[in-house]
Amino acid sequence: MRVMAVLSYTLIATLIARTVAGQERLAAVPPAAYTLEQQQVVAQIAAGPRTEMFSPLLPMLRSPQLAYTAERFGEYVYYSTAFDKRIYELAVLLLARFTTQQYEWRVHYPQAIKAGIRSEDADAIAAGHRPPHLAADETIAYNFIIELYDRNEVSDVSYAQFIGAFGERGVVELVGLLGYYNTIALMMNVNRTPLNAGTTPLLLPLARPLP
Repeated sequence: MRVMAVLSYTLIATLIARTVAGQERLAAVPPAAYTLEQQQVVAQIAAGPRTEMFSPLLPMLRSPQLAYTAERFGEYVYYSTAFDKRIYELAVLLLARFTTQQYEWRVHYPQAIKAGIRSEDADAIAAGHRPPHLAADETIAYNFIIELYDRNEVSDVSYAQFIGAFGERGVVELVGLLGYYNTIALMMNVNRTPLNAGTTPLLLPLARPLP
């Protein structure tokens, strides 16, 4: 039974590897070349809520336990976050814009719109402008994130406003969310993870951070 399970996970990984194939620096390890530790990690991840290895994390299989830890971290961030999806997706869009991460932007732009972020606001972020129509709680989250990325710290005013809106758990979870997606973004930028065939980059380089 375990042999069949590993074969199933190997097939999944093969399909994922084909999907992300391209001019990558750290192309997906062929399943046939997996070490025992890599096989075990893929099997453990496949037993979780995602049911398969998250494709942007495939380069991390070169460090199997790091890949496993990152996947579990991502599962919590995605499935168990305390944030409303609007705030969650706004945070990811900002992270993708700051890192010019084309894959994350492509994936999360439609999710943000579906969650309730206005397309005008998302498009403004893409262009490097302050979104004009943010709701009150979105503005609080936006200011917190912008300050954190622009200054590497958060002012007392922005911190107090964020605490008032989302509490201390919100602070911890937002920083964790940004940390997770930043790890993914930087990994894909270093790897030069390609977009799916037939798609083009949507983010242009920014000369300055978002206002």
